[in-house]
Amino acid sequence: MSDKRTEIIDSAENMVRSGGYNGFSFRDIADEVGIKSASVHYHFPTKEDLALAVAIRYKDNFLAALGEPSPEGSTPESRIAHYSGLFQTAFDTSGRACLCGMLSNEVVLLPESVKQAVISFVDANVEWLQQALGLDDKGQTKPKSKEAAQWIYCSLQGAMSAAALTNDRTWIEAAARSALERFYDRVEKASN
Repeated sequence: MSDKRTEIIDSAENMVRSGGYNGFSFRDIADEVGIKSASVHYHFPTKEDLALAVAIRYKDNFLAALGEPSPEGSTPESRIAHYSGLFQTAFDTSGRACLCGMLSNEVVLLPESVKQAVISFVDANVEWLQQALGLDDKGQTKPKSKEAAQWIYCSLQGAMSAAALTNDRTWIEAAARSALERFYDRVEKASN
């Protein structure tokens, strides 16, 4: 990927995370990167093309940072802590909400391709969490693991949005603690 293309995507990501899909224009990107609007159009003919590239890169980077959902020697607790830690790190680095969380809030305004990229991000997160929470003896996801995965994802997305609004990372820390407590409660109930 060319340096200018990467700079354009970086700029667009920051702008989307701050103001959503309609919170930027090609002129805004061009001014920030120090190029002409026509140069932005050269790399991304439409705003949809740019937003799609941003969403796909964001998903790929997030999943790469997640790694395997059940690495050897890990526990469901350590996996949930790792997952939560990525939200904390993303907030600490940028002070902004999750890109796909921001775009989710604008679903009715999004072009279909961008909407599908955001859905893919959400689905990949829920699938990773289901695997991280563990499998039964037959290699199938445990009952209610999808519900638990959805709860964890939603809790952390909401917490990251609240943290960005208030500039207070304790929202994410509280959501992470709640996710672990909920996991422990489920394990305790299952063993009784």
